[in-house]
Amino acid sequence: MRVFGWTGFAVIAGTLGLSASLASAADMAWSNPAYAAEANDRQWTLTLGGYAMYQPEWMGADDYEFGFKPIISISRADRLSRFRSFNDNPSLALFDTGVFEAGIVGKLDWKRDSSSAFALRGLSDIDYAFEVGGYAQWFPVDWLRLRGELRYGFGGFDGVVGDIALDAIYFSEPLGGITISAGPRMTLASSGYVDTYYGITPAESAFAQALGNPLTPYEAGGGIYSVGFGGQILKRFTENITGSVFAEYKYLMDDAADSPLVVQHGDRNQFQAGVSLSYTFFLGFE
Repeated sequence: MRVFGWTGFAVIAGTLGLSASLASAADMAWSNPAYAAEANDRQWTLTLGGYAMYQPEWMGADDYEFGFKPIISISRADRLSRFRSFNDNPSLALFDTGVFEAGIVGKLDWKRDSSSAFALRGLSDIDYAFEVGGYAQWFPVDWLRLRGELRYGFGGFDGVVGDIALDAIYFSEPLGGITISAGPRMTLASSGYVDTYYGITPAESAFAQALGNPLTPYEAGGGIYSVGFGGQILKRFTENITGSVFAEYKYLMDDAADSPLVVQHGDRNQFQAGVSLSYTFFLGFE
């Protein structure tokens, strides 16, 4: 199985200069009535769970497998009503006005084993990678959220990855209190990231060709890694239990799409879909 992943932050950071009228609207940020367990409760909560998904076997592949992505969130109880997307990586808010939020974020990228697929034969294995950094999100209106994450990765790769996502949000009481959301996404990455997963060294090329895998040498640079569109349907079943279904389309760009790995063995059109389930623990202290 494989787990998926500051340019966007620069865009969002401009919101810090908004007028006092926006700050006074903080309490008007989007809120799902079905989420509001204890709207005025300031005690801390811990939400744990996971996303089970159907996804490409390796980044850029045209064959698919089942994977898992964890849900880890620490927040106050009165923030449980806030919108969350399956694209959001585990994070902790350090600054939150209700309209604007910023904090720290992390992600784990699964290792890539060259023996797991013929397309990877002859290539070096890639170890687990850990990404840490910051995020910011802004609700310009109560039904729209802009979020950006900027993370530095180490371990399996050394580089920077940035995600930008815009989600339109609709709460439907007639449909059983579900929340429907959808919007565009973009990922930017440095050469350290793209070349690790899509580059091919001359030595790897020679070894791969000796094993019958006709890969040619390729050095990948950074830039726009992908663009796409995703959406989800989310429902809070009880005060503690929340579930969702989601799907996303991703179109690989530039050097990632031009890699021999993708051209010869994969597909620049990438899809993922799945379900999630999480449980919120009320910790009982402020």
